[in-house]
Amino acid sequence: MKQGSVLYEKAREHVFTGPDKYLLLQKVVVGEHMSPILEFDSYFILVKRGSGSLVINGEEFPVRTGCVAWIQASQVLSIRPAFGEEMELWVCAYDYQLMSYFIFDKVSLNEESDVVTGVPVIGPEGENVQTIVRLFNQFEKLDGMRSNGSAVIRSAYLRQIELLYNREARKYKEHYRLQDMPLGRRASLYMALHSTQKLTADSVARAIAPELSGAAVNHALLVTTGMNFSQFLVRLRLVMAASYFLYYSLPFDYIASSVGFDIDVTFYRRFKKLTGMTPETYRNEMLSDGRGKRVYRKMILSEHIVSTVNYLYENLTEHIDVETISKALFISGSLLRIQFKDCLNTSYKNILALFRVRYAEALLTTTDMPVIDISIESGFSSDRTFSRTFWDINGVSPSEFRKKRREGRP
Repeated sequence: MKQGSVLYEKAREHVFTGPDKYLLLQKVVVGEHMSPILEFDSYFILVKRGSGSLVINGEEFPVRTGCVAWIQASQVLSIRPAFGEEMELWVCAYDYQLMSYFIFDKVSLNEESDVVTGVPVIGPEGENVQTIVRLFNQFEKLDGMRSNGSAVIRSAYLRQIELLYNREARKYKEHYRLQDMPLGRRASLYMALHSTQKLTADSVARAIAPELSGAAVNHALLVTTGMNFSQFLVRLRLVMAASYFLYYSLPFDYIASSVGFDIDVTFYRRFKKLTGMTPETYRNEMLSDGRGKRVYRKMILSEHIVSTVNYLYENLTEHIDVETISKALFISGSLLRIQFKDCLNTSYKNILALFRVRYAEALLTTTDMPVIDISIESGFSSDRTFSRTFWDINGVSPSEFRKKRREGRP
């Protein structure tokens, strides 16, 4: 039986995720073994430099420059640089429950299973992985901007990373199987998929390792997550509840029942013990009002907005108007205008222009194409419109931008 790595200290929270870190790019340099981490949100990691390994619920994954990891909220992560090396990591928090699963009945058990049990590390080879790396680089360019418009574009980048990650991870399905994993990882994955059901340590053992007892499962969880069976199950349910809070119209008693608590009082008591806050306070904290340089999180609760931004990004070189979007996404044009104004205080045209300018910047930097050709290639109707828009966003002309890049100036 494949053995797992033992967890020797308690995992920490709020290292990579939390209200003040949402939609921000975090750059972390790790020179020695890092304390284990267990978060309330999932997050993407790009290994920007160096090599080593990521230990995820007791299972070790070698990584090097260009590898990408998607760590779920049910996974304890330990980061171990190679001997004598430093690892530079770029990290982005990501709520796939919020960004992808807008209404619960859209999620099939197979889709959820693919996300939860999929390989947590991919790359560095593969076209999808290379595209993810480019998206991280584009994300970094917008990271210093604190406007709602730039934040929703970053959310679209993260959505693209998720889609590409899942596409690449499917290639590993035949070689990354539940039965080959260490017991602690198998148990944690099975429980993450079935946490809303009536579970016992013995029932989990029967499902994943009939030859073993519930006590063996309990021990395996303890040494790989730092929690026994009951503690880990309660945490899984509370993490799921926290993600449902973002659908702010759902009543707490409904959420408590949905995630597996039979008694509301037990849910409230357990949640406050874990987080130090009531569900109501926690939800208010996560649904930021945009003050204190925090990202206004409510802005991405609209499926229409996120779908539209994804569409703009994927079709930025094409002719796009409100009629085109309405037809492609089955969205009312008037509703779209209202939601962009209310949630972002901007229009889809401004976001599309920013996408096109960023694409033009890449062409100006990496090719010798004439500016007029770049304007057409980037989706602008004329070089005059392109130059004016480029100046409005960057404060320099396209030609000056190219010159500065060629001379190595910022």
